[in-house]
Amino acid sequence: MKKHILSLMAVVALASIAACLSESENPVMPTAVSAGALLVDSGDTAGAVDPIWGYMTGEFSSFTLRWTEVDNAQYYEIRASESPITTENWNQATVMTTVQAPADTAYVFVRVEVQEEPCIGCGLCEQVCPMDAIVVQGGIAVIDYDLCTACGQCMDVCPVDAITGTRYAKNYFFGIRAFFSEGNPSADIAVSADAWRLIYYNNHYTFNPTTINNCGLCTAGDESACYIITDYADGTDVFCGFGCPVDAVWQDTMSIGPVTNMIYIDYDECISCGQCMFECWNYHEMINPDSHAYTGMRSMKRRVVRADWVTDQPLRP
Repeated sequence: MKKHILSLMAVVALASIAACLSESENPVMPTAVSAGALLVDSGDTAGAVDPIWGYMTGEFSSFTLRWTEVDNAQYYEIRASESPITTENWNQATVMTTVQAPADTAYVFVRVEVQEEPCIGCGLCEQVCPMDAIVVQGGIAVIDYDLCTACGQCMDVCPVDAITGTRYAKNYFFGIRAFFSEGNPSADIAVSADAWRLIYYNNHYTFNPTTINNCGLCTAGDESACYIITDYADGTDVFCGFGCPVDAVWQDTMSIGPVTNMIYIDYDECISCGQCMFECWNYHEMINPDSHAYTGMRSMKRRVVRADWVTDQPLRP
């Protein structure tokens, strides 16, 4: 999956990853801010090009950022912060990636990281990870990025703040700075006017206007064929997964909303683990990551929303 994503990014010339600079390597403070000059795409995240279905929106765990190309720039450094980015706090913002010029667009992926020096190997992160993506090896927590979905549960329980980075469901402001050579940054930084976050949601208005869902498998109650909320799909005894680990996915069997039996996410309970999307896209465990030949229905998606976003779905009874 990762190799495919990296090759895709090279093909479309959006962003090529360069060596990130640490704060100590980038001590030059900016002196001016262009507020709103860094734009963030809202709605479904980007995705690879499927050979059958076409462009697969809602696939990547990423933000898409856009800016105006800076003359003579060699590369760009992109940072994120839970607070508005200013000239004073630029060096404290989290470095997300660097992008080789010329470029005016980039995918920016969320990613959590373990800092080895403060890590005490307590194992709390390993215990809480809903995707079994962390193990303690040699007294240090190690993340398996093939399994990690950047939900951030490990960050919440770490007693020494050894896990840093960016994650789902947190609001981030973004900033970008051009570099004309290493150690020679522009005086100006471009920043987003608003904060944004990544969420999962059920994109049930895409393909099937008759049933108002992508897969057409919403049926009543315990007999539901939805493979996100049941262990077995459609009575075929084909194991699809264990469903949401915190029971945040629910079915509207009482017609509270406009569509009876629709599947929704309770965002008060959701921990952004991504299990619902994995099961939705990986239906019957039939997937070829190299060709993105998914057999799932892809109703569950990843979406970028503003910090003040409020769901319009019905409230869970």
